[in-house]
Amino acid sequence: MKSPDLEHLLEQFQSPLLRYATSFLRDSNAAEDVVQETFLRLIRKPPATGNDDELRNWLFHVCRNLSLDRRKMDIRETKRQEHSMPPPVAATPAQLASRAELAHFVRAELDLLPAQEREALRLKVDEHLTYDAIAKILGVARGTVGWLVHRGMQRLSNRLEKATANTEVQS
Repeated sequence: MKSPDLEHLLEQFQSPLLRYATSFLRDSNAAEDVVQETFLRLIRKPPATGNDDELRNWLFHVCRNLSLDRRKMDIRETKRQEHSMPPPVAATPAQLASRAELAHFVRAELDLLPAQEREALRLKVDEHLTYDAIAKILGVARGTVGWLVHRGMQRLSNRLEKATANTEVQS
């Protein structure tokens, strides 16, 4: 195959193949590697036919197989890394008690916040809602939600610092 033909094929198929590989892999860098390998295979061993439709089908078939291989390789690598990581260290009873005590304190302090700050924080932290969604629920501007969340977190943080300081003084 002559290089002008390859240039024409690159212009014609590179973008569609990149979109296709990216949809498979959800990673544009990996998709670029797959498409590059697809064209390298075309250069090394082109299909027997010169028909554009069959060539397009061949390119997409090769791209699909390479994408599947890459996905399998990525899955194996992820599993290998997970197995090589040390298991998490179990919390001691004292640590568990301390976490439970902290959670109880935060819940109690959260209940003392002004209603809108409390609601905004609960919707953000507990329900993982966006500021836009929270704004609609509370009937306030998006910027107000940011202020409410920030102010509520600031109040909780200040109260936690004071409680920690009091505990250290008592110890």
